[in-house]
Amino acid sequence: MKKKLHTLLQHRFVRSVATLFSGSLAGQLIVVGSSFFTSRLYTDAEMGIYTLMVTVVTLFGSVACLKYEPAIVTAENDDEAYDLVGLCFVLCAAVTAVVSVGYCVYLWLKPEIWASAGPFALLTIGVLFLTGVNDVMYNYNTRFQNYDLISKAYVWSSALKYSMQIGLGFFGCSTPGLNTSNLTGTALGSYFHTRYLWYRKDKLREVTWQRMRAAAVKYRRQPLFAAPAFFVSTACFQLLNFFIEMLYGLATFGLYGLSFRMLNVPITLIGNNVARILFFKNAAEEYNQTGGYRRALLVTTGVLTAIAIPMVVLLCLLSPWLFSTFFGEQWRMSGVYAIYLAPMYGIRLVVQPLTQALVIVRKQSVEFFIQCAFLACSLLAFLYCRLAAAPIEAFLVLIGISYSIFYLILYGAIFFFGRPSRPAAKAQA
Repeated sequence: MKKKLHTLLQHRFVRSVATLFSGSLAGQLIVVGSSFFTSRLYTDAEMGIYTLMVTVVTLFGSVACLKYEPAIVTAENDDEAYDLVGLCFVLCAAVTAVVSVGYCVYLWLKPEIWASAGPFALLTIGVLFLTGVNDVMYNYNTRFQNYDLISKAYVWSSALKYSMQIGLGFFGCSTPGLNTSNLTGTALGSYFHTRYLWYRKDKLREVTWQRMRAAAVKYRRQPLFAAPAFFVSTACFQLLNFFIEMLYGLATFGLYGLSFRMLNVPITLIGNNVARILFFKNAAEEYNQTGGYRRALLVTTGVLTAIAIPMVVLLCLLSPWLFSTFFGEQWRMSGVYAIYLAPMYGIRLVVQPLTQALVIVRKQSVEFFIQCAFLACSLLAFLYCRLAAAPIEAFLVLIGISYSIFYLILYGAIFFFGRPSRPAAKAQA
């Protein structure tokens, strides 16, 4: 009976991973495939302005609920999970309101954004709120194992967003078309994410302010530690967008933005999913048995390295040709920028998916301090290039070298804390 139960759990785990992986694969294929058309329908400046608006969402949407949402998955019971859902919705609305004020000031300081997008630039506020809601519902559906809804939300929201961008691009809708498509696609994702909650909305109505306050106090470490760490981690790359735009203008930033999006595809599609299949579960089991996770770490490192090396070689040799062929000759420089960043992204492909190991050993503070070092490097590179009037190639080289060094330091920390603290035989006795 015990063996049958173990087999059933294994089957459910594999099926869940397959569902999430297939959704991620389809979504990323839509992103890459649609770029063939959007790169020809929109100018580099238009893509640059749109990317700046998306950066605001990415930067603040990730902490819109002050990172209370992961606690939904680990809540002691379903009632507490619903308390956290209610709390997250309230916090999401409050954070969106605060960020909206700063965003309006930013639009006033950057009149070129308003000149290109007009009132449609304000749609970013709606996208920010819905992004926070989707993060809440992702964790909610994970708790109740609604992996099919998670997969459908990702695939259909991507399909609608990018098909609208292509369609509106044919009619010359420029930046307003890009932002309208983003809001519409995100809203469709929210529809799929909330379908299960809609059928259990009575449980949400039972939530009171007192219960939400109790949940907030119980999980207070989330806003105190997890939220700052996650914000810094996100800012390491998202702030580069603002720095490059300030240093080199919207057109150059638009070219960099395409490189940034394409270089992130292998991390999202391959790195995270390989780590989810090979590392997370095996590392946790190994840690429970031996107090370490070295074996799972080395196996996953080997697989990711085998993927990263040919990827980096291919990008360094063929990026300009690939970008100009697939996206159009005007995007050749995006391929050149990719060459400068490819080695760092290869290292990132290996290291970033493994950072969850520090959660297993409760050493998240180590990652936080290293992420602060990333942030300091980006700021120093910005200041140097501003004072020396250095070209974008110099900025990318500085970022590539400094980030690569700290990713290797981060991997060293992951490897160090993964050492076994007791013999496996003794743990199994």
